[in-house]
Amino acid sequence: MQNGASLLEAAEVLTNDNFNIIKQKLQEMQERQEQMQKQAQEAEQQQAIQLQQMQNEQREQELMLEEAKMDLERYKIDADNQTKIAVAEISTYRGTEEKDINANGVPDPEEMYKVAMEQQKIRSGEYVKDREIKYKKDIEDKKIELEREKMKHESELQKQKDDAALERERVKARAAIRNKVSGEK
Repeated sequence: MQNGASLLEAAEVLTNDNFNIIKQKLQEMQERQEQMQKQAQEAEQQQAIQLQQMQNEQREQELMLEEAKMDLERYKIDADNQTKIAVAEISTYRGTEEKDINANGVPDPEEMYKVAMEQQKIRSGEYVKDREIKYKKDIEDKKIELEREKMKHESELQKQKDDAALERERVKARAAIRNKVSGEK
């Protein structure tokens, strides 16, 4: 009964005088216990695979967050540098606000400011586009990786199912051979 046998089976074994039937019953109980152990192992393996997959996904998210922080920091540094350059350019022309060297009717510092602002807009737009492209690529890469993991998971699960089915067929075949042998005597 420690091996998963029911009271009925235990009573049947104890009250039966035919040693072949007793042997067959004990063998069936042992096979059932082995099958239950195998199913428990398969369930543990499945849980371990799922846990590993969840840990991998968490690591990926942490890496993406860290990368986003680094990108933001780079953007801040670049923006600060551009501001410093613009301030330096404007400072260079301090006191020349009314000069118009090219005689187009617009003071030169004002023209420089407009050009600097346009350049800043262009750089910001390029940065945003680059980030969007990078994030879209990251998302697609993650989708592909998840699909690979899913396929790997499914193939492992199918292999486990096939192995279990094969083992069940072997158990049935052994039982059938034993029944045939015991029936011939």
